[in-house]
Amino acid sequence: MSDSTTFVFSSENLGTAALAIGALGTASYGIVDGIFKSFTWFDSAGFERVFAVGGKEGGRRFFPTHKATLDPLLPALRIAYGSDVMELLRAQYRVGRASGDLPRTLRQGVRIGFGMMEVPTIALVATELGVSADVATLAAQAIDSARRQRSQAEPSPSQEVPKSPQEPAMSDEQRSALARLETMIDVRIDAALALADTQYVSQTKFLATFVSLVISFLVGWGIGMKDNLVWCWIVGLAAVPLAPVAKDLSTALQEATKALKAR
Repeated sequence: MSDSTTFVFSSENLGTAALAIGALGTASYGIVDGIFKSFTWFDSAGFERVFAVGGKEGGRRFFPTHKATLDPLLPALRIAYGSDVMELLRAQYRVGRASGDLPRTLRQGVRIGFGMMEVPTIALVATELGVSADVATLAAQAIDSARRQRSQAEPSPSQEVPKSPQEPAMSDEQRSALARLETMIDVRIDAALALADTQYVSQTKFLATFVSLVISFLVGWGIGMKDNLVWCWIVGLAAVPLAPVAKDLSTALQEATKALKAR
């Protein structure tokens, strides 16, 4: 009696096989989500696409670090949130990534930081983002003008203190430059988070595929498929891509089988 088991796939059990393989992929995702995500290194995948600072302060030391798009905004974020800003941002990234509080935190932090920075520093940040020097200077002047107007609008603590001369209103060119800078910052934040989320999903799929292969080989070994492990490779590699569409594929295969039998 042979120790190996021969498996024959027929049209009747293709749908069941698709569901089983998809269930393996779903289970592998669950294992990755429940175990691997408890480790900061795995759960921070993609954060280096937001900020390229490596190690404890920012992203991961490995894999190779990509050039991030939000590094120029770090001075403004540090002014707004303090020296532990990277811990805050990384924690929010791990919780929700692009769909969580991180986008709002980044936008609010940049606005607060810009409101407390000097004009040359704001212009330098803007040029590092890719804004031309003229537009960067006008945008920085617009931010400074708005800050001065807000300070003048605040009530004086003592009536004896003379009020400073009225600041000139923001020009149309400054207003336009500020709008362009804010739009660029919003687009850069969205782009960086999209790239980070893509890298996170790719790593999760890779880890889930590794888990599904391990489970597939363990099950195949346990049911006597030592001499026919090619099916273990096929099932393990197909489980993760098949998981999202396993139910639909199973239904389609069953309907196709019924249609063929009716002929």
